[in-house]
Amino acid sequence: MPHRGVSGPPSGLVTGHVFKLVRESIPRSQEALAVDLGVDRTTIQSWESGRRPFTSVALSQVMAVRNTLSRLGANLALLSALDDAAEADYLLHALVNCDASSMPLDHHPLASAVVTRKVTDMLAWALNGAVPEVVRNQPISRSRRGPVAEGPTLGSPERQTAFQHLGITVERSRASNLLLHRQACYLGGMDSTRGSAEWLTQARRHRKYFGKAHGWSLAWPDARSVATSLANQGDNEPLRDFIANCHGDDSCELAGLNYWAYWIGEVESRQRDDLFMADRHLPWSGNRLFRHLVGRLDSDSAFVDLNIHSLWALLFLRRGLPHHDPASAGELMARAERILDIGTVSPQSHRELTSVTYGLRMDGFTMARSDV
Repeated sequence: MPHRGVSGPPSGLVTGHVFKLVRESIPRSQEALAVDLGVDRTTIQSWESGRRPFTSVALSQVMAVRNTLSRLGANLALLSALDDAAEADYLLHALVNCDASSMPLDHHPLASAVVTRKVTDMLAWALNGAVPEVVRNQPISRSRRGPVAEGPTLGSPERQTAFQHLGITVERSRASNLLLHRQACYLGGMDSTRGSAEWLTQARRHRKYFGKAHGWSLAWPDARSVATSLANQGDNEPLRDFIANCHGDDSCELAGLNYWAYWIGEVESRQRDDLFMADRHLPWSGNRLFRHLVGRLDSDSAFVDLNIHSLWALLFLRRGLPHHDPASAGELMARAERILDIGTVSPQSHRELTSVTYGLRMDGFTMARSDV
């Protein structure tokens, strides 16, 4: 049932904003695109505002609209992002409009599959205003008429309701649905008001993984998500604890890398649960992951210790990656020097990053000349 006092966002809020960016990338006015698609202008307006969600349009019409947009020259990356935006809208609708205290846990949309990074980026756009990479990286027309919203960010009451929903879901799913618990904890870390820190701290207290050495189990990714979310809320001690104590064997290191590969898209198939992290034969090369982790070596990042450890583990497993991408290897050297000079990372991260740079020097790599 809906939360009382909260009407909820239009169920096509994120999809509508991405659709608007797709239209502007052509570029086309609402009037012109309406003619191209054989609809009236109010239809385009209602799709973009979310009042009449594009996700409610018949699949055959959606395919026809997308084909026309592609033929008109729309940005293909943004066009593809409509699918991720639609899934984000589906999740947001549940977070804002469904009663978390009575919703069957197995029917919760966060319990059905492992959410991808692209979908999570769309959720973050609505929950805290962080612009997705697919949007940041595209040349988007800024010629618009009148004042418009810069993004599909929820209003304060809806955001508060969404994070309250997540907190209730975390408490209810703690003992019975690890995937739901983990993913709800992860999204809780997006609370820019840090109001979710209290229930995330409670979630940590209920997890035996912290403070002692453990190997791989399905509780491992759950503990990882709790730790990363607390880091995102300003407390990096649980994440450092997790890195130090929860990578006791090769299965844990592999699980972390498998999840990274899935997260950044090297593992293309959607995963139903977290068991894929233990798969020793999961196909991924590591080339894209290497570039991704290098680009996130930043002392200001809440996840810098995790990024350093992941890079250290990746290069231990795939030693040839720097030779396939010497530019990223040079960038790694430059970024590592800055981080080591600042000296704010954990002692373990300092050792691992020093080990990485030493190995690269032994292989003949030097710092990139350009600033990073």
